[in-house]
Amino acid sequence: MSAIRFDTVAKRYAGGQDALRELSFGIEPAEMVFVTGHSGAGKSSMLRLIAAMDLPTRGLVQVLGENLGRLGRRAIPAYRRRLGLVFQDHRLLMERSIFQNVALPLVVAGVGREEAARRVRAALDKVGLLTMELKLPIALSSGERQRVGIARAIVAKPELILADEPTGNLDPSLSAEIMALFAAFADAGTTVVVASHDLNLVQRMRKRVLVLDKGKLIDDFRPRTISSRKARAGDGNVKAID
Repeated sequence: MSAIRFDTVAKRYAGGQDALRELSFGIEPAEMVFVTGHSGAGKSSMLRLIAAMDLPTRGLVQVLGENLGRLGRRAIPAYRRRLGLVFQDHRLLMERSIFQNVALPLVVAGVGREEAARRVRAALDKVGLLTMELKLPIALSSGERQRVGIARAIVAKPELILADEPTGNLDPSLSAEIMALFAAFADAGTTVVVASHDLNLVQRMRKRVLVLDKGKLIDDFRPRTISSRKARAGDGNVKAID
């Protein structure tokens, strides 16, 4: 069974704006996939549907075995606890310590204090911030804050990670480090979907890429396809992504 399945999905917002049109694709468990396209192409709208923040206007959105169009309002919190969400702007509580920020999903889920502390420190260790658990976010760099956001996203051991432009405010070196973290989570069995406009970084990662344009899926690159197209191009550029 696919981890994510879209079948002729459309999303129209109030006012008549078509954010997504006839979108169909599948993503397998433990696959890492990038979603790219120009501003307004539908990347964030697609992630919002996967996170059950919006409902499709028509079509099937199935995630982790759930038909999200039929998911009752009371079932949404339990569904979202199966996800890890990473945002470009971190969305950290600036008056809380790093430890408290990362622990928040576990507190909401009612996890016991000792178990929560163990999981928080394990998550911080994975992103290289174990020694900073008592600091406030204001004391961290942008890259470190993004790592805190990732630690918070993975602390509850999600089946699926969604990241919306997670490297938008970072320099190329830090961006590569963050993407390497996501790739490691996929290697460990977590499905990862990253929306990004950083085409150079996306190409270097050599992962599957869904390309959106005006709400439509216009291309679906897989690593082998990308490699063969580069070879034919002869200049190292994939024209359809540029």
